[in-house]
Amino acid sequence: MINLLKEEPINIAGVLFVAQPDKTEQVSVELAAFPGAEVHEIGDNGSMVVTIEENDLNRGEKGKGLINIITDMSKLPGVISSSLIFHHNDYGLPQHQGVKV
Repeated sequence: MINLLKEEPINIAGVLFVAQPDKTEQVSVELAAFPGAEVHEIGDNGSMVVTIEENDLNRGEKGKGLINIITDMSKLPGVISSSLIFHHNDYGLPQHQGVKV
């Protein structure tokens, strides 16, 4: 179990990608190759559920790492659309700001 009071801050996004159906397999491989990305589900219609967790390989300035990665993923050949479905960032919690809780 994750103890958010003791663990490092988490910045994670859940994104729904839709690819051209004939390019779904290739797009899913390319999406999974991004640092911190994992493809969880692939639908017959080209839809894919992907999570991206910010880490040392993809961290950007002030949380822009995830935004930049999602933007780059959306530009892959064969991607029709992407929609941010879920986002969690606990950098603002007191325990991650040097405040003793």
